[in-house]
Amino acid sequence: MPSLKIAVHWTRKLDKYSYSHRWIEYLSSHGIQVKKLDLKKPEVINEVRDCDGVMWHWYHIPDDKQSAPKILDAIETNLGIPVFPDHYSRWHYDEKLAQYYLLEALDAPRVKTWLFWDYEQALDFARKAEYPIVFKLSVGAASANVVKIKSFVEARLYIDKVFKKTLFPYSLNEFDFQRNLLSLSGLKSLLKRGINSIPYILNNEYPPVPEYYLLQKNYAYFQEFCDGNDHDIRITVIGDRAWGFTRANRPGDFRASGSGSVCYDTSKVPREAISTAFEITEKMHAQSMAYDFVYNNQKELVIIEVTYCFVRFAIYDAPGYWDRDLNWHEGHHYSEDAQAEDFIAMIKRSQNDVCIVNR
Repeated sequence: MPSLKIAVHWTRKLDKYSYSHRWIEYLSSHGIQVKKLDLKKPEVINEVRDCDGVMWHWYHIPDDKQSAPKILDAIETNLGIPVFPDHYSRWHYDEKLAQYYLLEALDAPRVKTWLFWDYEQALDFARKAEYPIVFKLSVGAASANVVKIKSFVEARLYIDKVFKKTLFPYSLNEFDFQRNLLSLSGLKSLLKRGINSIPYILNNEYPPVPEYYLLQKNYAYFQEFCDGNDHDIRITVIGDRAWGFTRANRPGDFRASGSGSVCYDTSKVPREAISTAFEITEKMHAQSMAYDFVYNNQKELVIIEVTYCFVRFAIYDAPGYWDRDLNWHEGHHYSEDAQAEDFIAMIKRSQNDVCIVNR
Protein backbone atom coordinates (compact mmCIF):
# COMPACT_ATOMS: atom_id res chain seq x y z
CA MET A 1 0.00 0.00 0.00
CA PRO A 2 1.44 3.42 -0.97
CA SER A 3 2.29 5.93 1.71
CA LEU A 4 -0.54 8.06 3.01
CA LYS A 5 -0.61 11.75 2.12
CA ILE A 6 -2.06 14.16 4.68
CA ALA A 7 -2.49 17.90 4.18
CA VAL A 8 -1.74 20.04 7.24
CA HIS A 9 -2.75 23.68 7.44
CA TRP A 10 0.41 25.75 7.33
CA THR A 11 1.35 29.39 6.97
CA ARG A 12 4.36 31.35 8.13
CA LYS A 13 2.10 33.24 10.54
CA LEU A 14 1.32 30.20 12.72
CA ASP A 15 2.10 30.85 16.37
CA LYS A 16 3.69 28.50 18.91
CA TYR A 17 0.26 27.30 20.07
CA SER A 18 -0.59 25.75 16.70
CA TYR A 19 -0.77 21.96 16.61
CA SER A 20 0.57 21.99 13.04
CA HIS A 21 4.22 22.13 14.14
CA ARG A 22 4.06 18.87 16.07
CA TRP A 23 1.63 17.19 13.66
CA ILE A 24 4.07 17.68 10.80
CA GLU A 25 6.96 16.34 12.87
CA TYR A 26 5.00 13.28 13.99
CA LEU A 27 3.52 12.46 10.59
CA SER A 28 6.87 12.81 8.80
CA SER A 29 8.61 10.57 11.33
CA HIS A 30 5.97 7.88 10.76
CA GLY A 31 6.33 7.66 7.00
CA ILE A 32 3.41 9.92 6.08
CA GLN A 33 3.73 12.32 3.15
CA VAL A 34 2.92 15.75 4.54
CA LYS A 35 1.49 18.40 2.26
CA LYS A 36 1.91 21.78 3.94
CA LEU A 37 -0.99 23.82 2.68
CA ASP A 38 -2.69 27.10 3.43
CA LEU A 39 -6.24 25.81 3.61
CA LYS A 40 -7.62 29.32 3.08
CA LYS A 41 -6.18 29.49 -0.44
CA PRO A 42 -8.83 29.94 -3.17
CA GLU A 43 -7.73 26.71 -4.91
CA VAL A 44 -7.82 24.58 -1.74
CA ILE A 45 -10.41 22.05 -2.99
CA ASN A 46 -8.28 21.02 -5.96
CA GLU A 47 -5.14 21.07 -3.78
CA VAL A 48 -6.50 18.43 -1.40
CA ARG A 49 -8.11 16.08 -3.93
CA ASP A 50 -5.02 13.82 -3.93
CA CYS A 51 -4.81 13.70 -0.11
CA ASP A 52 -5.93 10.89 2.19
CA GLY A 53 -6.67 13.30 5.05
CA VAL A 54 -6.66 16.95 6.08
CA MET A 55 -5.71 18.42 9.47
CA TRP A 56 -6.41 22.00 10.54
CA HIS A 57 -6.03 23.38 14.05
CA TRP A 58 -8.30 26.38 13.73
CA TYR A 59 -8.82 28.87 16.51
CA HIS A 60 -11.75 30.67 18.10
CA ILE A 61 -10.87 33.89 16.27
CA PRO A 62 -13.49 35.30 13.86
CA ASP A 63 -11.47 34.74 10.67
CA ASP A 64 -11.07 31.03 11.44
CA LYS A 65 -14.67 30.63 12.60
CA GLN A 66 -15.91 32.10 9.33
CA SER A 67 -13.68 30.00 7.08
CA ALA A 68 -12.65 26.70 8.66
CA PRO A 69 -16.08 25.04 9.18
CA LYS A 70 -17.16 25.83 5.61
CA ILE A 71 -13.94 24.58 4.04
CA LEU A 72 -13.73 21.44 6.19
CA ASP A 73 -17.41 20.66 5.52
CA ALA A 74 -16.78 20.72 1.76
CA ILE A 75 -13.72 18.48 2.07
CA GLU A 76 -15.30 16.03 4.49
CA THR A 77 -18.83 15.88 3.10
CA ASN A 78 -18.40 16.39 -0.62
CA LEU A 79 -14.90 15.07 -1.31
CA GLY A 80 -15.26 12.28 1.25
CA ILE A 81 -11.79 12.95 2.65
CA PRO A 82 -11.32 12.43 6.42
CA VAL A 83 -10.51 15.62 8.32
CA PHE A 84 -9.39 16.67 11.76
CA PRO A 85 -11.36 18.02 13.49
CA ASP A 86 -14.31 16.22 11.96
CA HIS A 87 -17.90 17.49 12.06
CA TYR A 88 -18.73 15.71 15.32
CA SER A 89 -15.78 17.37 17.03
CA ARG A 90 -16.06 20.89 15.65
CA TRP A 91 -19.67 21.96 15.01
CA HIS A 92 -20.10 23.23 18.58
CA TYR A 93 -16.58 24.64 19.06
CA ASP A 94 -16.52 27.99 20.87
CA GLU A 95 -20.31 28.20 20.69
CA LYS A 96 -21.97 27.72 24.06
CA LEU A 97 -25.39 27.97 22.45
CA ALA A 98 -24.59 24.90 20.34
CA GLN A 99 -23.18 23.12 23.38
CA TYR A 100 -26.44 23.73 25.24
CA TYR A 101 -28.25 21.53 22.71
CA LEU A 102 -25.34 19.09 22.34
CA LEU A 103 -25.06 18.26 26.04
CA GLU A 104 -28.82 18.05 26.43
CA ALA A 105 -29.12 15.69 23.46
CA LEU A 106 -26.38 13.48 24.93
CA ASP A 107 -28.04 13.62 28.37
CA ALA A 108 -24.65 14.59 29.79
CA PRO A 109 -24.31 15.66 33.43
CA ARG A 110 -24.24 19.41 32.92
CA VAL A 111 -24.58 22.60 34.90
CA LYS A 112 -28.15 23.90 34.96
CA THR A 113 -28.44 26.19 31.95
CA TRP A 114 -31.12 28.44 30.49
CA LEU A 115 -31.11 29.69 26.89
CA PHE A 116 -33.65 32.21 25.59
CA TRP A 117 -34.16 33.45 22.04
CA ASP A 118 -37.03 35.72 23.09
CA TYR A 119 -36.66 38.97 25.04
CA GLU A 120 -39.85 38.63 27.10
CA GLN A 121 -39.06 35.02 28.05
CA ALA A 122 -35.58 36.02 29.18
CA LEU A 123 -36.98 38.89 31.22
CA ASP A 124 -39.62 36.68 32.83
CA PHE A 125 -36.91 34.19 33.81
CA ALA A 126 -34.79 36.96 35.31
CA ARG A 127 -37.69 38.17 37.47
CA LYS A 128 -38.09 34.71 39.02
CA ALA A 129 -34.44 33.60 39.14
CA GLU A 130 -32.49 32.93 42.31
CA TYR A 131 -29.35 35.05 42.41
CA PRO A 132 -26.50 35.02 41.86
CA ILE A 133 -26.54 33.45 38.39
CA VAL A 134 -23.98 33.54 35.58
CA PHE A 135 -24.47 35.35 32.26
CA LYS A 136 -22.34 34.25 29.31
CA LEU A 137 -21.87 35.10 25.69
CA SER A 138 -21.83 32.16 23.31
CA VAL A 139 -18.23 32.77 22.27
CA GLY A 140 -14.91 33.46 23.92
CA ALA A 141 -12.09 31.72 25.76
CA ALA A 142 -10.50 32.05 29.19
CA SER A 143 -13.75 33.18 30.88
CA ALA A 144 -13.54 36.53 29.10
CA ASN A 145 -17.27 36.85 28.42
CA VAL A 146 -18.57 35.44 31.71
CA VAL A 147 -20.29 37.65 34.29
CA LYS A 148 -21.69 36.91 37.75
CA ILE A 149 -25.12 38.52 37.99
CA LYS A 150 -26.28 39.47 41.50
CA SER A 151 -29.78 40.88 40.95
CA PHE A 152 -32.72 41.25 38.56
CA VAL A 153 -31.71 44.84 37.86
CA GLU A 154 -28.27 43.69 36.69
CA ALA A 155 -29.74 40.79 34.71
CA ARG A 156 -32.12 43.13 32.91
CA LEU A 157 -29.22 45.39 32.01
CA TYR A 158 -27.52 42.54 30.11
CA ILE A 159 -30.77 41.26 28.59
CA ASP A 160 -31.51 44.76 27.28
CA LYS A 161 -27.99 45.08 25.91
CA VAL A 162 -27.99 41.78 24.04
CA PHE A 163 -31.54 42.09 22.67
CA LYS A 164 -32.10 45.82 22.18
CA LYS A 165 -28.53 46.81 21.33
CA THR A 166 -25.67 44.35 20.84
CA LEU A 167 -22.66 42.99 22.68
CA PHE A 168 -19.21 42.50 21.27
CA PRO A 169 -17.12 39.71 22.80
CA TYR A 170 -14.21 40.77 24.99
CA SER A 171 -16.01 43.89 26.17
CA LEU A 172 -16.97 42.59 29.63
CA ASN A 173 -15.12 42.17 32.96
CA GLU A 174 -11.45 43.08 32.63
CA PHE A 175 -12.11 44.24 29.05
CA ASP A 176 -14.87 46.68 30.04
CA PHE A 177 -14.33 50.06 28.37
CA GLN A 178 -15.44 52.17 31.32
CA ARG A 179 -13.32 50.17 33.75
CA ASN A 180 -10.22 50.96 31.69
CA LEU A 181 -11.17 54.51 30.73
CA LEU A 182 -8.57 56.22 32.91
CA SER A 183 -5.71 54.04 31.71
CA LEU A 184 -3.46 55.10 28.84
CA SER A 185 -4.97 52.49 26.54
CA GLY A 186 -8.47 53.60 27.58
CA LEU A 187 -7.74 57.23 26.78
CA LYS A 188 -6.26 56.27 23.40
CA SER A 189 -9.35 54.19 22.68
CA LEU A 190 -11.62 57.10 23.62
CA LEU A 191 -9.75 59.45 21.27
CA LYS A 192 -9.85 56.88 18.49
CA ARG A 193 -13.61 56.46 18.91
CA GLY A 194 -14.12 60.19 18.62
CA ILE A 195 -12.08 60.41 15.42
CA ASN A 196 -13.78 57.37 13.89
CA SER A 197 -17.24 58.76 14.62
CA ILE A 198 -16.73 61.75 12.31
CA PRO A 199 -16.99 59.82 8.97
CA TYR A 200 -20.08 58.06 10.32
CA ILE A 201 -21.79 61.35 11.21
CA LEU A 202 -20.85 63.11 7.97
CA ASN A 203 -20.90 60.27 5.43
CA ASN A 204 -22.68 57.27 7.04
CA GLU A 205 -19.36 55.41 6.96
CA TYR A 206 -19.39 52.92 9.84
CA PRO A 207 -16.48 52.99 12.30
CA PRO A 208 -14.03 50.06 12.36
CA VAL A 209 -15.38 47.12 14.33
CA PRO A 210 -13.42 45.51 17.20
CA GLU A 211 -10.83 42.85 16.49
CA TYR A 212 -13.34 40.22 17.58
CA TYR A 213 -16.05 41.43 15.22
CA LEU A 214 -18.67 38.68 15.52
CA LEU A 215 -21.29 40.63 17.43
CA GLN A 216 -23.68 38.84 19.78
CA LYS A 217 -27.38 39.63 19.66
CA ASN A 218 -30.89 38.31 20.33
CA TYR A 219 -30.20 35.56 22.83
CA ALA A 220 -29.70 35.31 26.59
CA TYR A 221 -27.63 32.50 28.07
CA PHE A 222 -27.54 31.88 31.82
CA GLN A 223 -26.02 29.18 34.00
CA GLU A 224 -26.45 28.29 37.63
CA PHE A 225 -23.80 29.80 39.89
CA CYS A 226 -22.08 26.82 41.48
CA ASP A 227 -20.89 28.00 44.86
CA GLY A 228 -17.99 26.50 46.82
CA ASN A 229 -15.63 25.69 43.92
CA ASP A 230 -12.16 27.16 44.29
CA HIS A 231 -11.03 25.39 41.10
CA ASP A 232 -12.39 23.56 38.09
CA ILE A 233 -11.37 20.17 36.68
CA ARG A 234 -10.15 19.89 33.11
CA ILE A 235 -10.35 16.43 31.51
CA THR A 236 -9.05 16.00 27.96
CA VAL A 237 -9.90 12.84 26.01
CA ILE A 238 -8.20 11.73 22.81
CA GLY A 239 -9.08 8.17 21.81
CA ASP A 240 -8.33 5.85 24.72
CA ARG A 241 -6.34 8.45 26.66
CA ALA A 242 -7.49 10.98 29.24
CA TRP A 243 -5.39 13.72 30.80
CA GLY A 244 -6.60 15.49 33.92
CA PHE A 245 -5.64 18.46 36.06
CA THR A 246 -7.24 21.22 38.10
CA ARG A 247 -7.17 24.97 37.58
CA ALA A 248 -7.44 27.35 40.55
CA ASN A 249 -9.79 30.31 40.43
CA ARG A 250 -8.36 33.73 39.82
CA PRO A 251 -7.76 35.67 43.08
CA GLY A 252 -11.05 37.05 44.38
CA ASP A 253 -12.95 35.59 41.41
CA PHE A 254 -15.15 32.59 40.68
CA ARG A 255 -13.62 31.98 37.24
CA ALA A 256 -10.93 29.32 36.79
CA SER A 257 -10.50 29.20 33.02
CA GLY A 258 -7.68 31.51 32.00
CA SER A 259 -6.19 31.74 35.49
CA GLY A 260 -3.03 29.90 34.41
CA SER A 261 -2.86 28.29 37.86
CA VAL A 262 -2.68 24.60 36.91
CA CYS A 263 -2.21 21.77 39.41
CA TYR A 264 -1.18 18.27 38.24
CA ASP A 265 -1.84 16.50 41.54
CA THR A 266 -3.69 13.41 40.27
CA SER A 267 -5.33 12.83 43.67
CA LYS A 268 -7.41 15.96 43.03
CA VAL A 269 -8.81 14.60 39.75
CA PRO A 270 -12.08 12.69 40.40
CA ARG A 271 -12.14 9.34 38.61
CA GLU A 272 -15.84 9.95 38.02
CA ALA A 273 -14.94 12.93 35.84
CA ILE A 274 -12.56 10.80 33.77
CA SER A 275 -15.14 8.04 33.24
CA THR A 276 -17.81 10.59 32.34
CA ALA A 277 -15.51 12.32 29.84
CA PHE A 278 -14.76 8.99 28.13
CA GLU A 279 -18.46 8.15 28.00
CA ILE A 280 -19.57 11.50 26.57
CA THR A 281 -16.73 11.59 24.03
CA GLU A 282 -17.81 8.18 22.75
CA LYS A 283 -21.45 9.29 22.52
CA MET A 284 -20.32 12.43 20.72
CA HIS A 285 -18.11 10.43 18.28
CA ALA A 286 -15.47 13.09 18.86
CA GLN A 287 -11.81 12.73 17.92
CA SER A 288 -10.56 15.08 20.63
CA MET A 289 -12.49 16.76 23.43
CA ALA A 290 -11.70 18.69 26.61
CA TYR A 291 -14.25 19.15 29.40
CA ASP A 292 -14.52 21.68 32.20
CA PHE A 293 -16.10 20.16 35.32
CA VAL A 294 -17.21 21.70 38.61
CA TYR A 295 -19.45 20.56 41.45
CA ASN A 296 -22.96 21.99 41.37
CA ASN A 297 -24.86 23.12 44.45
CA GLN A 298 -25.99 19.53 45.06
CA LYS A 299 -22.29 18.48 45.04
CA GLU A 300 -22.67 16.59 41.76
CA LEU A 301 -19.96 16.70 39.08
CA VAL A 302 -21.27 18.62 36.07
CA ILE A 303 -19.87 19.82 32.76
CA ILE A 304 -19.73 23.57 32.14
CA GLU A 305 -18.48 23.51 28.54
CA VAL A 306 -16.40 21.56 26.03
CA THR A 307 -13.80 22.24 23.33
CA TYR A 308 -12.03 20.16 20.69
CA CYS A 309 -8.77 22.10 21.15
CA PHE A 310 -6.82 23.45 24.11
CA VAL A 311 -3.40 24.74 25.13
CA ARG A 312 -1.00 22.05 23.96
CA PHE A 313 1.64 22.73 26.62
CA ALA A 314 -0.82 22.05 29.45
CA ILE A 315 -1.24 18.47 28.24
CA TYR A 316 2.46 17.81 27.73
CA ASP A 317 3.27 19.08 31.23
CA ALA A 318 0.92 16.50 32.78
CA PRO A 319 2.79 13.58 34.41
CA GLY A 320 0.80 10.97 32.50
CA TYR A 321 -2.67 9.88 31.37
CA TRP A 322 -5.41 7.35 32.19
CA ASP A 323 -6.79 4.78 29.76
CA ARG A 324 -10.46 3.72 29.58
CA ASP A 325 -9.97 1.22 32.40
CA LEU A 326 -8.49 4.04 34.50
CA ASN A 327 -5.02 2.50 34.38
CA TRP A 328 -2.30 5.12 34.76
CA HIS A 329 0.39 5.61 32.07
CA GLU A 330 3.35 7.55 33.37
CA GLY A 331 5.24 10.05 31.26
CA HIS A 332 4.91 13.26 29.28
CA HIS A 333 3.06 12.94 25.99
CA TYR A 334 2.16 15.32 23.20
CA SER A 335 -1.57 15.58 22.61
CA GLU A 336 -0.82 16.28 18.95
CA ASP A 337 0.90 12.88 18.65
CA ALA A 338 -2.22 11.16 20.00
CA GLN A 339 -4.42 13.09 17.58
CA ALA A 340 -2.20 12.27 14.61
CA GLU A 341 -1.81 8.60 15.60
CA ASP A 342 -5.57 8.13 15.88
CA PHE A 343 -6.18 10.03 12.64
CA ILE A 344 -3.77 7.79 10.71
CA ALA A 345 -5.42 4.69 12.15
CA MET A 346 -8.87 5.99 11.22
CA ILE A 347 -7.83 6.66 7.61
CA LYS A 348 -6.34 3.18 7.29
CA ARG A 349 -9.49 1.56 8.72
CA SER A 350 -11.60 3.53 6.29
CA GLN A 351 -9.46 2.52 3.33
CA ASN A 352 -9.51 -1.14 4.41
CA ASP A 353 -13.30 -1.03 4.66
CA VAL A 354 -13.48 0.30 1.10
CA CYS A 355 -11.18 -2.50 -0.11
CA ILE A 356 -13.34 -5.15 1.55
CA VAL A 357 -16.52 -3.74 0.00
CA ASN A 358 -14.93 -3.63 -3.45
CA ARG A 359 -13.78 -7.26 -3.39
